Amino acid sequence: MFSVRRFVGGLAATLLLAIYPAAVVGAEEGPKPQTLFTNVNIFDGKNDALSEGMSVLVEGNFIKKVAKGEIEARDDATVIDGGGRTLMPGLIDSHVHFYLSMGGGRIGMETSRWDYFPAMGAAAAQEWLADGFTTVRDMGGMLDGLRKVIDAGLLDGPRMYLAGSTISQTSGHGDTLLDGQMGPGENNLARLGLFVVADGPEEIRKAARKSFSYGATIIKIMMGGGVAGAKSPMFAPQYTNTEIKAAVEEAASRDVYVAAHIYNDEQIKRALNLGVKSIEHGQFISEETAILLKEKGGVISPFLASIVSDEIFKHPVFGNKNSFEYPRVVEMKENAKNFVEIMKKVKPKMVFSSDIVNSNGVASRQHRDHEKWVFADKFGNFEALKAMTSVGGELAMLSGRSNPYPHKLGVIEAGAYADILIVDGNPLEDITVIGGNTEWFTAPPREKGIASIRVIMKDGKFYKNTLN
Repeated sequence: MFSVRRFVGGLAATLLLAIYPAAVVGAEEGPKPQTLFTNVNIFDGKNDALSEGMSVLVEGNFIKKVAKGEIEARDDATVIDGGGRTLMPGLIDSHVHFYLSMGGGRIGMETSRWDYFPAMGAAAAQEWLADGFTTVRDMGGMLDGLRKVIDAGLLDGPRMYLAGSTISQTSGHGDTLLDGQMGPGENNLARLGLFVVADGPEEIRKAARKSFSYGATIIKIMMGGGVAGAKSPMFAPQYTNTEIKAAVEEAASRDVYVAAHIYNDEQIKRALNLGVKSIEHGQFISEETAILLKEKGGVISPFLASIVSDEIFKHPVFGNKNSFEYPRVVEMKENAKNFVEIMKKVKPKMVFSSDIVNSNGVASRQHRDHEKWVFADKFGNFEALKAMTSVGGELAMLSGRSNPYPHKLGVIEAGAYADILIVDGNPLEDITVIGGNTEWFTAPPREKGIASIRVIMKDGKFYKNTLN
């Protein structure tokens, strides 16, 4: 018997299939693609030795199996013979500023159009991925538009954890208002939502909530001055306890955390006791406060080259004795002279951070390469590699239930994201195989990408493969 209901239902389904792909209406997917890496020596992100003669099976965007010798895979799997090279996790840079990578300092940011910021960010994203960084943490000044485009597969770039707007008090390190402007809302970075000046707990709550609407999974506040902040001396504390607690409470409402820009020891201690989890910079830390950091389960994210390398004085601005920044560089190096010794003794969790602002292309490559070398030189290759892999992955997990990438990062083990590098040589013995360079500003210019990194895979997809 003819059924009108059945006819209409069948017609609707036919029209739906004609308009949308089968996957949209719930058709079964085929098997996920497999990649089998054979004959590799593995640095897993955690152990100070290579596991030799290993194989790794990737299925879809996850590592499915890691084993000694051979692993069985499907006949249609892509097989990569590592030739005895080192297979390791994709690198993690835990402090970047992709949208702020144009030249010209604060004035350059202030005079840039809205379309220039994301264009520079896209260029930076491609730069970092080409160097093997499959994950970054953008610590202020980036909204989530670029991340969405990358995650959709429309543009090459790393995974991104975002702090959204940098939140600063008036005359704080993030107050970018230039002389002669009418008010905080009149300056370029505030107009675009990249920086926000917020005074008092209610303004901070509003700023944090706005950052959430921009896709942030970290709340970034400025709790002290910095080398490049003309309005905020490095000795001066920023934000009251009540204001900091407001930021911590708002972060907790989304199961994320507060990261604070700080150098001074007393302010680091105050931040930790108020619930801040991530210390950005923190190089003036005392041994006592480093112990507190470890007890609280916090993480420190320093920029090492600026405090241990005299190459900083070759910088055209920071090394210029007539600039306001120069005495701050001297102050920073003097107050941070015990940092390496304290970190070695206490061993809190420490991540790799390049903190590159106002440069892209060749200059950013020189900067990243030197920071890798400095970290390895002062703490050893293993600690540098851990900071760039498993510890960076642990920090990423602090974004809790708001984490856009909720599975393991920075390790080679079953169930982790398939973010994988294959490199010539052994990075536990030679940091140059992932780009480390003893020189900074004087390093010879190099092209995009590092030749000794032969394979770059992110989320199970190849972005570089010079082995096949």
